[in-house]
Amino acid sequence: MKTSLRNIIVHDQKFVYWYTSGACFTLNLSVKGNKNSTITLLFQATSPPEKPYTFWAFYDITAQQNETEVILHVARPKHIAEILAYLLDQRSELWLKGKPQIIESGWGILEEMGYADPKPVWVTEW
Repeated sequence: MKTSLRNIIVHDQKFVYWYTSGACFTLNLSVKGNKNSTITLLFQATSPPEKPYTFWAFYDITAQQNETEVILHVARPKHIAEILAYLLDQRSELWLKGKPQIIESGWGILEEMGYADPKPVWVTEW
């Protein structure tokens, strides 16, 4: 499933984001008005064993933060804004104009942000 473009403001800067879900959750972040400045985060995971006519996907991720279990809703603006703020503040080199960036392990970014042992919460789509 792919979403349409959605707007978000982080650090007084406008961005658009869109995502696709399935066995790999793909989050695309772009500076509004400059689609050449895009960061794509891939959250690849191995889905549960398939049942006939079942499609597995995830939007939520469980993790540990400060010894407490948390759930990240990676399709919701609150958590997308948190990821964007981290990338702007700590990984600004990724926002090179005119050069799209693909981060093969979105899980690694979550760990850099202080989330330990992130795991997908699987749902069946049909």
